[in-house]
Amino acid sequence: MTPAMWTAIVVELSPVEAVRSLADIGWEAFELSTEHLVMIADAAIPEQAADELREVVEELGVAMPQAHLLISANVATADDEARQRDIAAVMRQIELCARMGIEVGVIHPGGDRPATLVDQHKEEGRRIESFAQLSVHAGERGVALAVENMNDAKAGATGALGRRTFGATIPELHELIDVVGAPNIGICLDVGHAHVQGVPMAEAVRQCGRRLIALHIQDNDGLSDQHLAPGRGSIDWEAGIAALREIGYEGIFNLEIPGERGLPVDLTLRRLEGILATTRWRLSR
Repeated sequence: MTPAMWTAIVVELSPVEAVRSLADIGWEAFELSTEHLVMIADAAIPEQAADELREVVEELGVAMPQAHLLISANVATADDEARQRDIAAVMRQIELCARMGIEVGVIHPGGDRPATLVDQHKEEGRRIESFAQLSVHAGERGVALAVENMNDAKAGATGALGRRTFGATIPELHELIDVVGAPNIGICLDVGHAHVQGVPMAEAVRQCGRRLIALHIQDNDGLSDQHLAPGRGSIDWEAGIAALREIGYEGIFNLEIPGERGLPVDLTLRRLEGILATTRWRLSR
């Protein structure tokens, strides 16, 4: 597995600057972050911005096989206007990803917190319909969708299912994929989300199985979603990495660690050199 970094670790930089800066310190693979994908989509000529980034990736000899599609998109919301707007935005981002040679788009399963079970069932129908639509659009462009596992809300959340959040368990993602029935939908495992849910990384990996096509690697204390670098929380990395090898995972080992932001860019990059060395050591064991 190749260590990878999601580009918003240096969100202060443009997409091209971010990839160049991270490649300069040794990172060889990347997930294009939502923030940088939005910058490309909002550029004066989005296709030109996408082409420029693809050319830089090719020039540097690095890989950028996945992107995080619009984080704020809620493709299951009861607000029809908002849902259609978000679907359109995600479709546009998929088109740009395809132009950049990105093969996997990470997407959240979406949903509100319906007050009644009847409304909950309606939400499930909207989610299935939206993913069926998005999978066709993505498939026609050679892009796969990776549905990310979530974690339940904190105390105080109300709704028909209380604190339950759809997609906080891996079996729920399998159920969604089974119902949609598209060949280009898999799972993005956020190991930190699973850890907060009380599911060890190794078990979460095995539950994903062959449908695992993307990773969000982060650490936490098991109590809250902290998005720290591996080793700064309580995840069992040795067992988790062994499970990835066991199921034959072939994607990038992508770190999504906003918990490590906050320093000036030059200091962040210096810290990332150490994180890269440590990540390589973990993967070599």
